[in-house]
Order: sequence, then C-alpha cells, then structure tokens
Amino acid sequence: MSMFRSYLLKQNFWAKKGKERTVYMKHDINIGGIYAYLVNHGVKLIVKGKDYFFDNFDNLEVFLNRLTTNSNNDDFSRVLKRRNMQKALRTLAI
Repeated sequence: MSMFRSYLLKQNFWAKKGKERTVYMKHDINIGGIYAYLVNHGVKLIVKGKDYFFDNFDNLEVFLNRLTTNSNNDDFSRVLKRRNMQKALRTLAI
C-alpha cells in the first residue's frame, strides 16, 4: 500500500489523517474534490460522488490524466467562471 501512497503524494494529493483512516485529497477548479482511500491492494477514488477502484498503477494514471485533460479542455466554462468571479470581486467594498 505504501507504493500507492507515494504515487498519490507525487500526484499532488494531500494526506489528511482521520479517525479511522487517512484520506488523500486533491482539488481541481473544474472537477472539485478528488478523494483517495488506500484499501486492500488498491486505491478507492471518489470523484463527483462516484466511486472508482484501481489496483493497477497504469489504470490509475490513465484515469487521473483523463480527468485533468477533460477539465482543462472546457475553456468556455472557465471563461464564464472567470467573468462571474470578476463581477463578484468588483462589487466588493474594499
């Protein structure tokens, strides 16, 4: 299991110790939270409320790369979010 732990840490996941077990977290602006739990002989990922289990590094890497690629290709939604954020920040009284 330590091999999956080191892989998650290299992929910029943060480790947070809980009462029962450690959760590894990563946040993406377009995807939201990605949560990983080390389970017997693999990793359980929770992305957008769906569970995924990986016991192979190659499949895990392909999945994570596909997530980030799909989130980066959505330029239109990023432009809309940026415009909405600019409007909200301009209305703040500083």
